[in-house]
Amino acid sequence: MNQIHKDTSASNSQEFEQAISALSKITSRSPEEIKPHLERFLSELSSKPDVSKNHFFDLATDDEWMSAFRDWSESHKAKKLPVLSEAAMSRESMYSDRW
Repeated sequence: MNQIHKDTSASNSQEFEQAISALSKITSRSPEEIKPHLERFLSELSSKPDVSKNHFFDLATDDEWMSAFRDWSESHKAKKLPVLSEAAMSRESMYSDRW
């Protein structure tokens, strides 16, 4: 029995069983089939770090943003994507219904 199930069994046994029962009705699968999937899902949810803390978007300086953008842009050179012509990038071609 994995740690998440032990924790769930100890503190929220009734809710865990209700979730299994509801999923069983929704999926037409047996509770025995659902239980390992729910345990794995709960384990994945509990192991993921909180992305809202210490995220690049929140912490990066202007120079780090510029460097990251340049790196991203350089990473596309190997793909040999076609370059748009000046005419294709003109305001008139993008908003042809407005000119």
